[in-house]
Amino acid sequence: MSFKRLIGAFSMNILILLAIGITMVFNAGKDFIISFKPAISFEDMLDGKEVKAGSHVAGEVIYVLDYFASESTYTKRSDGSRSGDRANGRYYLIPTADGYIGLKGRQADVSDMTKITDETYEFLMGGAEPTTTIHMEGSVEVMEDQLAKYFKEYLMDMDYTESEIEEMGEPLVIQIRSFMAVRILFLIGVVLVAVGVFLIYRGYRNN
Repeated sequence: MSFKRLIGAFSMNILILLAIGITMVFNAGKDFIISFKPAISFEDMLDGKEVKAGSHVAGEVIYVLDYFASESTYTKRSDGSRSGDRANGRYYLIPTADGYIGLKGRQADVSDMTKITDETYEFLMGGAEPTTTIHMEGSVEVMEDQLAKYFKEYLMDMDYTESEIEEMGEPLVIQIRSFMAVRILFLIGVVLVAVGVFLIYRGYRNN
């Protein structure tokens, strides 16, 4: 193989095509694999089913113990100022057999999640089972340090000791995912990379 012929087969458009394709494959790759794993439901977690980083979670959210953190976004302008914060969802505390796990809810779900929270506390006080449910699907990740700090502080406010919180294991959070969209993005990325490689091969042959 001639190195000079290989270099001559590249073009800026091909490099851009490969860069886009590789980026899409890289970004969607982890969740693409997770999407094919058997899903663990929220009921399974209450029954003792192990959930860990990389798990696939899907089902009806039934019990919610309020939110321990919220997320907002803003736009930074060229002059250094920034727009007002825009709410972008909340992180909720979900009970499991071994403790608690976080769940990142979208802003559009706040109303329903608030209803489930109220109904959960009523149930814990001797009331009826929660009737409001919401279907969610996502992948489990290890919490970032700042989020884990809020998570642990909330548990301490619930009178858990530091040792009890440590026994619950590494703080985890369920991030909502559209796995259909993940699969589509991954496959598009693979196609773009394949097209880029084909164009390089064709250019090399022509040279």
